[in-house]
Amino acid sequence: STRMQHESIPDEPEPDAAAREDTSPAVRVDVTRSGGIAGLRREWRAEASADAASSWEDLIARCPWDAPALNDAVGADHFVWWISAVCGADEREIELADDSVTGAWRDLVDAVRDRSHER
Repeated sequence: STRMQHESIPDEPEPDAAAREDTSPAVRVDVTRSGGIAGLRREWRAEASADAASSWEDLIARCPWDAPALNDAVGADHFVWWISAVCGADEREIELADDSVTGAWRDLVDAVRDRSHER
């Protein structure tokens, strides 16, 4: 009787493991708005694969991420925005008063909200 001997094969990652990693978004932007008269919290997320990442990276790069931190004197009935952007290994976040969400920030927030509704 012949018995097949099983050679010990070192653990190798599954061939599709790398493919699964490639499906994670190249860019992810989260926007949270809290506060206001009703104190409601709204959240939006936009994700883009590598082939669609460049326009999102441009929007993110135009924003002044090193702007001063949120002033604690924001009124109780005002909105506060928390924005987080992940581009590959680069992650940034900022908290802004409602009146600071202008220019490049407004462009980014509007793009995320528009994209989020497409889901």
